[in-house]
Amino acid sequence: MVVYTARVYTGTYQFSETLDRIYLTLVGTKGTSPETPLVKWGPNFYIGAVSEYPITCSQDLGDISLIQITKKYILTQDSWYCNFVKVTSPQGKTYNFPVYQWIESSNTMEFREGKGKTPSLEALPPLQDHRKKELEERQESYKWKEYAPGMPHCLDVNSVLDLDTNSQFSSTKGTLFFTRAIVIAVEQRLKGFSTSETSWKSLDNIKNIFSFHRKDRIEYVINHWKEDAFFGYQFLNGLNPTVIQKCTKIPPNFSVTQDMVASSLGRGTTLAEELTKGNIYIADYQILDGITNNKPQQYIAAPLCLLHLTPEEELMPLAIQLSQTPGPETPIFLPSDSEWDWILAKTWVRNSHFHVHQAVAHLLRTHLLAEVIALATLRHFPICHPLFKLLIPHIRYTFKINTLARETLINKGGVFDLATGLGHDGLVQLCQRGLQALTYSSLCLPEDLEERDVSSLPNYYYRDDGLEIWAAVESFVSSIVDFYYSKDESVQEDYELQGWIQEIFAEGFLSQESSGIPSSFGTVMELKKFLTMVIFTVSAQHAAVNNGQYGHGAWMPNFPSSMRKPPPRSKGTTHLENYLETLPNINATCQIIGTLFLLSSPSGDSIALGDYPNELFTEEEPQQFIQDFQDCLNRISKKIEKRNSSLPISYHYLNPPEIENSVAI
Repeated sequence: MVVYTARVYTGTYQFSETLDRIYLTLVGTKGTSPETPLVKWGPNFYIGAVSEYPITCSQDLGDISLIQITKKYILTQDSWYCNFVKVTSPQGKTYNFPVYQWIESSNTMEFREGKGKTPSLEALPPLQDHRKKELEERQESYKWKEYAPGMPHCLDVNSVLDLDTNSQFSSTKGTLFFTRAIVIAVEQRLKGFSTSETSWKSLDNIKNIFSFHRKDRIEYVINHWKEDAFFGYQFLNGLNPTVIQKCTKIPPNFSVTQDMVASSLGRGTTLAEELTKGNIYIADYQILDGITNNKPQQYIAAPLCLLHLTPEEELMPLAIQLSQTPGPETPIFLPSDSEWDWILAKTWVRNSHFHVHQAVAHLLRTHLLAEVIALATLRHFPICHPLFKLLIPHIRYTFKINTLARETLINKGGVFDLATGLGHDGLVQLCQRGLQALTYSSLCLPEDLEERDVSSLPNYYYRDDGLEIWAAVESFVSSIVDFYYSKDESVQEDYELQGWIQEIFAEGFLSQESSGIPSSFGTVMELKKFLTMVIFTVSAQHAAVNNGQYGHGAWMPNFPSSMRKPPPRSKGTTHLENYLETLPNINATCQIIGTLFLLSSPSGDSIALGDYPNELFTEEEPQQFIQDFQDCLNRISKKIEKRNSSLPISYHYLNPPEIENSVAI
């Protein structure tokens, strides 16, 4: 007789404990243990419990490669969250079995020993069969569906109620999230905002929306939103810092002239000279041109905005054209125009920025791509695969938040349908255009910055911080990949990896070869680049376009979701009264601001970039790579905090402790 020792770790989430009966079976290279009930005096599986149990066998089982956990209910079924199982042989050898999931109902689940292997390195046929069975079950549970033609495909569920327990919010996050939503709704109803469809009577009245949720950044925006310098600053460090690009030649459809901008450029400075010097930049919202919207009294513009980098290193707007088609009824708005003409023109640009930010930069390029990555990861990588261990922390809560969005935000009759100029149909159309235009290089920060030719722009903190984080992620990913893939052939022969990227290409990018997204991997370097892009996108890039939504958008004139009057066809017609009549009404304003507050507030149980609390990697080397990654991020954080301490308005969206590991909100 030989006796093994099993140490079982119950999770620390609320309701992790179970009263059900748990059985454990060990599967080794020389035999299988009896199914053994895990019982002892006192409670066995309370929250955070670590308990040891003897597993008695008639013979030595050899190397333990698999465990089977069987759960049988006694009176009523409940769920049990198991973190980990460690098995120690009579000879003192320890085997690690990461679990980290909810075990529900009365069934048997199998878990592999923790040392990661690619399928080409799998030695034993029974283990090969096990990983294939695991993926078959996952692919049956996690299926694709089309949300709308021309958009990335998503998880095939109709409601958050259809999600499995492992995809749900924790009780901490769920309680905080839904409590906030209720508090916001009650506050707006008590103030009479949620039922009012009238215009704001004054700009000061807008401040009443967030009287209980005021932040320093909101105060700064309220005090500076009219200023040209702050308008330009937001292209660099605002909610969508990827629109601006260098302009070396004025587009033929932008009818701006030297005479128009002479006073803004200063005496002795010409537009042609500044173009040659590289001091002219442009924000072009051509993607909005012709977007349809069937809602009454809602209008969409596709402006062009020219900006000038001054000798004082401020990015200042030079000229704004509110249409892609120049002509007598498309005036060029200038800083020298009347106060409200110029403010209205900038507000139209900010409205266009809202649409492109929400539909393309935020929804499409982070949330929807994150879901594609998450679904492909679960369908193609078994738990034992090293890339499953690398990616699983980066898909936490993504199914839940995206399903909630499809139920309440981007659906017909949802918040964005009711309170934005795009409406549901316009949002879908803009996402479709965004996917058609999306390229692999635009998702890779160093290449995107080079293509937009913005490397020399001063005070571009998104670029500076983003490049440091990109490099840190790239170094971490390279270490992990090199540890498990010794040569290019290892990548080519990993059929699970090849199935993963093929499905991402087909289901996420709809097999568009023009995107440049790979459909297979031939080299280790190709794999490293793609994984770096994935982790950066779902963590840092999402933080950059999400975390400042309330801070920059709570003051609605700075980030209006809709415009209720068409773009002006002449100058000299704007004053404060019709400016207020153009902005969103009270109800729409409150719906959007409440949503921005909800989506950009700390979630209560967030896990920061670089934190891997679940011990999925059991080898010493990957654990050291994680520690090195965390040390690098800590150095970046200290550098950012030192810089921010001397800025009038800090840029902290890419401060590593504020970057969540996944698209979770």
